[in-house]
Amino acid sequence: EQLLIASLSAFGNKDYDAVSTREIVELAGANISSISYHFGGKHPLYLATAAYLANSIRQEMQGTLDTIRTKVEEKNRDPAICRALLKQLVEALVHNVLQGKLSADAAGFIFREQLKPTEAFDILYQELMEPMLSIYAGLLSCLFEQSDSDREIKLMTHALLGQILIFRIGQTTILRRLDSSQFSNDDCKQITELITQQTFAAIDQRLQSTS
Repeated sequence: EQLLIASLSAFGNKDYDAVSTREIVELAGANISSISYHFGGKHPLYLATAAYLANSIRQEMQGTLDTIRTKVEEKNRDPAICRALLKQLVEALVHNVLQGKLSADAAGFIFREQLKPTEAFDILYQELMEPMLSIYAGLLSCLFEQSDSDREIKLMTHALLGQILIFRIGQTTILRRLDSSQFSNDDCKQITELITQQTFAAIDQRLQSTS
């Protein structure tokens, strides 16, 4: 696991070609031959790092995701419950994105794969993004009484999720404005409340326009 943690740190801060296997083993405190022995080389290690990242984030949020998934899959879904679950999901995502144990290195790794996708993106999408987005879309489909496969629901899911991601993408600017070095627990609570309010406002406006 130390090699994977070191690999995530290296690839989370530099492009693939800028990272050497020697740098990774030095970060891990391992022997230079350990990468070949355990993973077969730099590229297989990179793919294994993507899988490790996806699995770690999923495990960190597993309890919340399982609870929401169970409710979303119920046939008789109460909109009030879906709203409560949506707030719970926003809270979990804010915490994970801004304060998760891998959040700093994970952000760099994922954003690089968004800009220049490789085989690792397929792993991130299948193991992390698609399940997470499906749960988010399931809650919206409950509120709008539309299929979660509808194009509009998919677009809305990304639009609302972007409210959370901007606090990671623009973290340096936001923290400078707040005169802080990192997000505090109180910051995360306030961000959760703001995003929840804006999300429900957008949902209510959409419901009113179609009623």
